[in-house]
Amino acid sequence: MPCTDIHVTVVHTKLLSLCSCGVLHFSAVSACPVRLCVANIKTDDDHWSTVCYIPMVLRKYEAAATKKSSATKAELLQRSLFLIFRRCMEASHTGYSIKLADGTAIPLSPRLLSYACDYQEERNLLSLKQCGSKHDCTSCMADSSSFAGRTGINQRRRDVTGTVTAQQRGASIRAQSGNTAEVKAIEKTMGVHCRVPAFAGWAGLGSGRKHLYQVTGFDRLHVSCMLCFFLPPFLGCLG
Repeated sequence: MPCTDIHVTVVHTKLLSLCSCGVLHFSAVSACPVRLCVANIKTDDDHWSTVCYIPMVLRKYEAAATKKSSATKAELLQRSLFLIFRRCMEASHTGYSIKLADGTAIPLSPRLLSYACDYQEERNLLSLKQCGSKHDCTSCMADSSSFAGRTGINQRRRDVTGTVTAQQRGASIRAQSGNTAEVKAIEKTMGVHCRVPAFAGWAGLGSGRKHLYQVTGFDRLHVSCMLCFFLPPFLGCLG
């Protein structure tokens, strides 16, 4: 499960932080905490609160154990995110009224602005296949083999409605008939896993402006390293 340094920011509120260093151990199970950080924009004070724990999935010693464990972790992550943010997602569509300290009521419509993570966590949050699939780019549908040249530029954007609908259809087929050839075809063709990303239910991401694949931020150090590594070959292709 992607539990290292995932952050979500929602209009003045840093909302999600999953940190592997804070793993909680019980006699029978270990769990990763999901911590809520509410930032006061006037005093710059932060208040941290643990809102839930996501159980860690242990790998069994059996055939295809790694694959089964990964699938269980990914499904558990999406279900946990939905349970944590379901009311906030609903409020993003319908609005919510809150009372301030002086008794004044103001309407609130939560919006997910951006979250920062590494490539692996980004793909897991959006239920996309990891590196090595036909479409390794999150925001576009460029073929993986075209990244290094001109053909990888100006590719069509990944369609939110089409991708999430395909994931829903594949998830429904898998629940009824198992991992059929149709499910595998959907995953291979679109570079996705047939499980619905929880954040697709957020207004502005799965509906409205549909920015589900445009909100990911990367750590500056990783971006700098990636640019240093890929820029010389890329310039050579352009030359």
